Amino acid sequence: MDKIYSSIKRSLNEKKLNLALLFWGLLLLCVSAWLILVYFQYYQDRFYPKTFIDGVNVSGLKKDEAKAKIQANLQKETAINLAQDSLILFYQDKQIETKLSELAIQDNLTEVIEIAFADSQRNKGFGTINQYEVKLDFDQAKIKSQIENLKKQVDSTGKKPSLALKNKKVVIDAGITSNELLIDETWQALHKQILSKNLRDLRKEDLKVEAIVNHSIVALNQLQIAANHDRVAKLIDQNLFLNYEHQKITLTDQDLINFLALPEGFNQENLDLFIENLKQQVDRPSSNARLVYDKDTLQVTDFAADQDGLQVDADNTKIIIEDFLTKIEENASAAANVMLPMQSTKAAITLEQTNDLGIKELLGFGESWYAHSTANRIDNVALTASRISNHIIKPGEEFSFNKTLGEVSEKTGYKNAYIIEAGETKLAPGGGVCQVSSTLFRTLLDAGVKITRRLPHAYRVSYYEIGNEPGFDATVYAGNTDLRFINDTPGHLLLNCQTDSDKLYMFCQLYGTSDGRSTEIVNYKKWDLTPAPPTIYIPDASLKPGELKQIDWATSGIKTEFTNVIRDKNGNTIREDYYYSNYKPWAAKYLQGV
Repeated sequence: MDKIYSSIKRSLNEKKLNLALLFWGLLLLCVSAWLILVYFQYYQDRFYPKTFIDGVNVSGLKKDEAKAKIQANLQKETAINLAQDSLILFYQDKQIETKLSELAIQDNLTEVIEIAFADSQRNKGFGTINQYEVKLDFDQAKIKSQIENLKKQVDSTGKKPSLALKNKKVVIDAGITSNELLIDETWQALHKQILSKNLRDLRKEDLKVEAIVNHSIVALNQLQIAANHDRVAKLIDQNLFLNYEHQKITLTDQDLINFLALPEGFNQENLDLFIENLKQQVDRPSSNARLVYDKDTLQVTDFAADQDGLQVDADNTKIIIEDFLTKIEENASAAANVMLPMQSTKAAITLEQTNDLGIKELLGFGESWYAHSTANRIDNVALTASRISNHIIKPGEEFSFNKTLGEVSEKTGYKNAYIIEAGETKLAPGGGVCQVSSTLFRTLLDAGVKITRRLPHAYRVSYYEIGNEPGFDATVYAGNTDLRFINDTPGHLLLNCQTDSDKLYMFCQLYGTSDGRSTEIVNYKKWDLTPAPPTIYIPDASLKPGELKQIDWATSGIKTEFTNVIRDKNGNTIREDYYYSNYKPWAAKYLQGV
């Protein structure tokens, strides 16, 4: 019985305990629900816990309370005053100052509060701490407008530095630095320095923003001027010669300094322009040879030598010029005579294929210039060249310039121009004929054929010394004043002369069969320099009274000599041809209107 009683008693105690636990559990649940209800009810218009704005804990505050607290904190911690302070945009001594308020630069506190409150209501204070920063609102268009106003003050075109040679003296203009205010880059710098920062991180000095300015032209400083003065001085009297097909492109010291960039390096624009002009002058397609002649009389009716197509190698030409300039600047040895880099294309029909006379290759070349010639002289040069051109000389035959040319008179087409006769200058038909004979003389020297008759002029003639030393001329006149040579080559020779009346330039070529001979001018000498006599004025009714037109330039008298050494294909000397010239002093001559 006692066991049964004890069991019943224990069961009743357990039920009491469970009921107690149930009661207290329900009570706790009700209290918790009430507390939660009170929590949400309290924070329905307040920031939930764990909310910080600009370092200020706004948990439990209403939005207006939070705003007031944050503003009070900003006034205490922020270094700038959005209502009173100004934005200063500057470059050097130019600046634009504008109130922040005029640029609509203000804090975004109201917006941040709304964002933070919305997030707080959504998160209910659970999770990690939420922090928000107060930054700036702004009107980008207004700010850029002020940048543009500063640009108007700052921008300037500047002036490129330049250098030149004047009377062999180096002249350097330091130039003026150009300014170009970059609007977008300046805006980005301003945004980074001010607008992207938190408001309380801004300092007064942040409100002064330096504009970003580009300088496409930079003036030289004193050190750069001195360095470039030395650089240019090294180029005085330096020349670079680019050679091709008996032609020579001369780059003078003035040409060379145009390729220098300031303050250093090379002017690629000028280099490219020079090479482009060079290509226009030199580049050409290949062309086939033509030689049409009477087999009995050997009279030529059509002739053109074959020409390889040429194309200037622009890249390697630039390298040659830059290398030459670099070596001169570094005081190193520099080759002044170089072959112009070319790409070539062979002609389909060569000169050799056009005939069986042995006229197949170029044996000799000569050239001359005749700047400042009168119109009549220019015409006479062209007529003379055409009359002796395309003439075939048989092996062993002696060529006579006078015989080939024929009569020189008005009735044969010649005009009055100044000639040297009996030691005097006078108007006569044929002035300019000796331009062709002198050019042919140089061609014969180059070819190494046997010259049997050559006479120098009585006086030095300026035309024949353009690009040449005195002593390389040959005068001709009716009778024995002639230029003659013998064809001592294995085949027939063909003489071709061409003139350019615009450039006042001519050349002669001698074609035939080479036996391997070579030539060399040695022991050139000039001496016994004698001053020029007084200026001579020649009356000319074609000019206005008192008008002067110079037709010749004063030159001293001088004596010259040289030897043309002719060698065979093995380098053995065949002969040595000696040439001597004795020029009397020559006066400047002017046509004077009467």
